[in-house]
Amino acid sequence: MSKIIYDVIQRFEVENGVPRLVSTNIQVIEGGEDLMSLATNLLDKLGFYDKFEESRTSQYVGYKLKNPKKGAKRYQLVLTPRKEGLCVSVSRDVLENNILCLEYFHGSDPYNEPYSSILGKIWILPSKENIFYKSMQLRYPNFVEIGATTGSFTLNKRDELEYYLGDISDDSDFRDLKAQNFINLPEEFDITSLGSSNCYLVINDDKLFPYSWQVCITSSEVLKEFLGYFGKILMEQQ
Repeated sequence: MSKIIYDVIQRFEVENGVPRLVSTNIQVIEGGEDLMSLATNLLDKLGFYDKFEESRTSQYVGYKLKNPKKGAKRYQLVLTPRKEGLCVSVSRDVLENNILCLEYFHGSDPYNEPYSSILGKIWILPSKENIFYKSMQLRYPNFVEIGATTGSFTLNKRDELEYYLGDISDDSDFRDLKAQNFINLPEEFDITSLGSSNCYLVINDDKLFPYSWQVCITSSEVLKEFLGYFGKILMEQQ
């Protein structure tokens, strides 16, 4: 069942101690178009338009630096309304230091060098970090021990990985290792069910702007935190 959230503003007139309803203003606050309005208002309050110029098309609203340094003329932020919510694209070089990459270690064999592949990328809401790790315990026990919100973390073959990195000596007995594997196969990983869905955002590639990564937001509260966090980082760019 879909959920719709409304913002209701009612105005009353009181005469002789008796309130009388004068007007009611009802606005849907969840959904692509309304989240778009919220996003532009949030950016305005941040002073975003002092440093960025806005470009509107029928599909999206993009923001470029007004006085970019050499090689920085691309969109730094793009808002794209969709039926399911608002997609927000941010330059990769801004996002990459603020997200957590979950990886799969492919190990080593006589013919190939060890390597890792990225299973998924997420941004954990700073205000929901504790809730995220507690809820993730249900699917991946002991994950809370990681305590990381940025960087990268390998979910499998942790004994082999630690041995390869030199964290375990050659004479260690692998049977006694306490390294915790969270998955054994890539197919076991589901990025959409890591924990409470309102605690993190999945980072996807942006096909239209390949130099950016994209998140899809359906909640006004999540949108406020995301734009408040990354809007300030974008404004600090020279």
